[in-house]
Amino acid sequence: MKNSKTRSTKLHLAAAALIGAGLLAASPASALITCNSNGDCWRTETRVTFPGVTLSYHDDPWWEAHKTERTYVWHEDSPDYDWHHGYWARGEWHRIP
Repeated sequence: MKNSKTRSTKLHLAAAALIGAGLLAASPASALITCNSNGDCWRTETRVTFPGVTLSYHDDPWWEAHKTERTYVWHEDSPDYDWHHGYWARGEWHRIP
């Protein structure tokens, strides 16, 4: 009996782990708020780096707490601005090939 019960428990734990992993894989990637040292901020999916550019990364709660500060300027998503290949600096988009 004990061996059967142990096996059943292990199967339940394995099934729960698979379901949990599937839920994590299905959930959308959380976005980051990316800001440069001049206060230009925009949304990215991952941390990006560009030579000579200092960027900081924040989560949505940080943005909610700071979005009304005059230090920061929000730049909306646009098909013209691909965050994989560029960044904002002093209110202008700089495209990197």
